[in-house]
Amino acid sequence: MKRRYLYVLLFGVPALLVAILISLVLFGAAAGVLWIFVFGDNPWPEPAETMLAAVFFIGCLALWIAFMSIAFIAGKKQEAYAPLNAKHVMVSAGTTVLVLLTMVLHQWSVGNIGTKSETVLCSEFCAERGFAGSSMPPRDARTPTCSCFDAQGRETVKVPMQDVRAGR
Repeated sequence: MKRRYLYVLLFGVPALLVAILISLVLFGAAAGVLWIFVFGDNPWPEPAETMLAAVFFIGCLALWIAFMSIAFIAGKKQEAYAPLNAKHVMVSAGTTVLVLLTMVLHQWSVGNIGTKSETVLCSEFCAERGFAGSSMPPRDARTPTCSCFDAQGRETVKVPMQDVRAGR
């Protein structure tokens, strides 16, 4: 197999992961600009949402193709050398692991992976019992409690966090 195709295969996964990350950041920035300066808290028109999603996917695909083109060119330059450059293989594997680790750590830090925070436990506890909202005292409070509120914003139930953790 020619080196140019091998490099495309070697850097395909890390290039895709990096393209997705960059596209997500740009998508978030574009959505933020539209929210702050154009639509605000009003309902967004359907074409704006469709266009935002299309720009995300087209941008991701364009970035991936650009990264794959770079890998193709680098592989073509490496065809003059006999052995496969071990550093390039390590860069590919390291980049893949680093990007995946970054994604996992981000999801862990926002609470999508791992143990749930007390705030999330309180919110789920109140929502399961049909309350409109929930609240917790400041973190340095002596006795952590979970307060559930009705639709008018009145505190209806106040439960110690150990009972919430136990599911009572």
